[in-house]
Amino acid sequence: MTETGARATTSAPLKLNLLDATLLVMGGILGVGVFFNPGQVAALLPHPTAFMAVWLVGGLIALCGAFTFAELGATFPRAGGWFVYLRECHGPLVAFLFAWVVLFVVSTAAMAIMADFCLGMLEELVPFVGAAESPGRAAWSIALLGAVTALGLGGAKLSATFQNVCMALKIGACLVLVATGCLLFSPDAAAPLPTPSGASVSAPELSSNFVLALLPVLFSLGGWQMLGYAAGEVADARRVLPRATILGVGAVTLLTLLLNLDYMRVVGLEHMATHPMFAADVARRSLGPAGETALRLAMAISALGVLTVTVIASPWVYVAMAREGLFFRRFARLQHRTGAPVEALCLQALLAFAYVFVGDTDALVNSVVFVEWIFHGLAAAGLLFLFRRRADLARPYASPAFPLFPLVYLLAACMVVVGNLLQNDARLSWIGLAVVGSGWGAYALWTRRTRPRSPQ
Repeated sequence: MTETGARATTSAPLKLNLLDATLLVMGGILGVGVFFNPGQVAALLPHPTAFMAVWLVGGLIALCGAFTFAELGATFPRAGGWFVYLRECHGPLVAFLFAWVVLFVVSTAAMAIMADFCLGMLEELVPFVGAAESPGRAAWSIALLGAVTALGLGGAKLSATFQNVCMALKIGACLVLVATGCLLFSPDAAAPLPTPSGASVSAPELSSNFVLALLPVLFSLGGWQMLGYAAGEVADARRVLPRATILGVGAVTLLTLLLNLDYMRVVGLEHMATHPMFAADVARRSLGPAGETALRLAMAISALGVLTVTVIASPWVYVAMAREGLFFRRFARLQHRTGAPVEALCLQALLAFAYVFVGDTDALVNSVVFVEWIFHGLAAAGLLFLFRRRADLARPYASPAFPLFPLVYLLAACMVVVGNLLQNDARLSWIGLAVVGSGWGAYALWTRRTRPRSPQ
């Protein structure tokens, strides 16, 4: 069934407007990493100028990615987003491998992680959620995943409205943290913290660490592609997708820079590098004990928001697979009243439930980070040659200074892939390759199963 036909069989209109779409982009990026990853960066770059420079460079790379995906999204404003771009640029095998990684690891495992993290932040406030890895925590994680999935069954607009509320609370919490840290906090009045030792780091070491520090920075600033997944739910997608993507990435980049300035001012780089919960320390020093409690609640809301974005957006990748004949046709079905992809949502939830009971889900997700960045690079490379190979395509949005942005993003993706391979435990790299290899095998079996048989 074509996208137009699938939409015509439902009574649900295209409902997501520019505000919904922009907040969805921001919600996909602004997760919990902004409260932890700056510590990894500070450990590598304990010099204030270098520390802020790497976040600025990471933000510029993210904007290059935003312009790249904005042009692809405007050209192919169909459900599935990234999957569709890879299918159009590189063929069905590459698109299938991408969707395979998303379905069986990236989205579903991340959902389990976000649910557990959300409950972990509430553990001191709401003790009955249970300790980590306890049966009670697992039960609550499944309940939370089920509740957010049920919200998704109500349709894109309902889920997006809930996500908008989460996003507004996240932005508010971050702005309060920045305002109190920069305007009210007095370093002279607070208990002293160790002085950063960045001056003792040699220039060559700072240069090599700069590249390594870009990895957690780009991880913190990733996730804008989620809007493209749900492009079929966006009104006037050719116009809204580029605007929302660029606005969302730009806004989160600015907010992240402000947060990092606040962290440096309140606790300093050395404290950030040695204390994983440095953000809670920032809140406590700026607002007192109530500030730390409020930040934990904000972290829980942030995780819930990212979980909601994933639940809203990712099923449309599986819908696109089914529409292309690369997955079971039933997963292309949409609920008549709400337009929700019910079967795709339920499949995703079941896999996420399973990951609740997997011991080291974080390691599995980390093992496919470099694989996901290969697909980032392939999307950028595809855009570089797309209009030369297919002159008939309409180009409703052309990124400025083309081909500069996709070229920079392609180079950045290659750097991230190589950096992850060099930095990761070799076992994780092999696990990531095994996930891709299993997808290759599944594709071979699927195409053999669906290939028309020649008459005898």
